[in-house]
Amino acid sequence: MEEKFEKFTNELLKWNRIHKLTNYNSKEEIKEQIEDSLYPLDKIKDKKSAIDIGTGAGFPGLILAIAMPNTKWYLVEPLKKRYSFLNYLKILLNLKNVEIVPKRLEESNIPQVELITSRAVMPTKDILKIANPYIKKNGTILLYKGSNALEELKNINAKIISKGKRNYIFINKD
Repeated sequence: MEEKFEKFTNELLKWNRIHKLTNYNSKEEIKEQIEDSLYPLDKIKDKKSAIDIGTGAGFPGLILAIAMPNTKWYLVEPLKKRYSFLNYLKILLNLKNVEIVPKRLEESNIPQVELITSRAVMPTKDILKIANPYIKKNGTILLYKGSNALEELKNINAKIISKGKRNYIFINKD
């Protein structure tokens, strides 16, 4: 797994010089984002199917897919340069558990899954509206949010785990 994270880091740095996929320009910054992506792994590692909404340059979806090889991952990314990067890494890292979806979630045919993740894509209520048709009963939605997360969670039943400025929001579908 560490070897795959190292390849991911090197490729992201290479692609970033040309395509500006993220604002992370050093191995240290990317390592921090990998660690951030993996932080809630113990709480989700038993899930067999997952969607990551707005995967971007791979955080958290591609990182979690590497760490969870027995989980089928759908990485949803409509922007062509990011989709191309994700597809390239899927092939380079031989990730047979990953399908890259080059469109918005609402426009896809993805089946319902046990887990949906998203990191800083849109406000919580909007993500929940989009995610709801795709999450199985008793499934989990995991949102990676910043410091404004608490304001967004009014009237939403959620479990929050905080680490520094990051809030990991777990919402279970009844």
